[in-house]
Amino acid sequence: MQAVAYGGVSIVNAIPSFYGSTMAINLKATAYVEEGPEDHPSELVRTILNYFHKKYNVPSLRITIDSQIPQRSGLKSSSAVSVALISAITKKFKIKVDVPKLSSYLSIKAGISVTGAFDDSTAAYYGGVTFTNNKRRKLLKITNPPEDLVLLILPRSNRPAVNLSVLRKHKLMFAEIFRLALLGDIVTAMKLNGIAVAEILGYSKAPIEKALKKGALAAGISGNGPSVFALCKRGEEGPIFDELNTFGNVLLAECVKYEGSSISLNH
Repeated sequence: MQAVAYGGVSIVNAIPSFYGSTMAINLKATAYVEEGPEDHPSELVRTILNYFHKKYNVPSLRITIDSQIPQRSGLKSSSAVSVALISAITKKFKIKVDVPKLSSYLSIKAGISVTGAFDDSTAAYYGGVTFTNNKRRKLLKITNPPEDLVLLILPRSNRPAVNLSVLRKHKLMFAEIFRLALLGDIVTAMKLNGIAVAEILGYSKAPIEKALKKGALAAGISGNGPSVFALCKRGEEGPIFDELNTFGNVLLAECVKYEGSSISLNH
């Protein structure tokens, strides 16, 4: 049995205010499960398997993860792997769970997330752009990104040591950025968030500034870094790609649409 989940790029970082928003992208993680001896070094995978063993008496499983998403990059790889694996297990054994909520809970239990990254897990599961209250694990809204946009990503792995607690000091600012995104101005929110995270966590702003000067609609740090993104109009990404490519190999990514019915709740 297999299942797929999506990576993502941050619209609003959830650490400061617990309100987060993520845009799904077409970098995927695929989980394959079959009955057999377990041998997986990942703490996240072990935590998920232990949960299903204890709660649902699921037998030992052989797990294979195939991910296009760089690890520890800010591109939501852990959430994508978690969602894909939980989805594959629940499909194989016909178990009904709220996949994004369980992924969020087990991500905290495994020690890989501060907030549970519910915004990331919902985007990984549903696609589109999700808006969440991570503290309450509440999905507030799912929408689709604006049309005719592409993402250029400068992937960087192995996040340096950063003091995430400093983000908490900016709770009000990030809550206001979230409100802007929730009202529909996703692009401006993405730009403000990406620049603010770079500034607060001390990342170099050189690639961000150059991308914006070349016409990117938004650019900044995704998640807690270190990857840089640039949001561009389709057909106008060439000069921005060339500029970012001077800093490293650039990936071209597509926004993933949400195929379900619109969700919008009061928060």
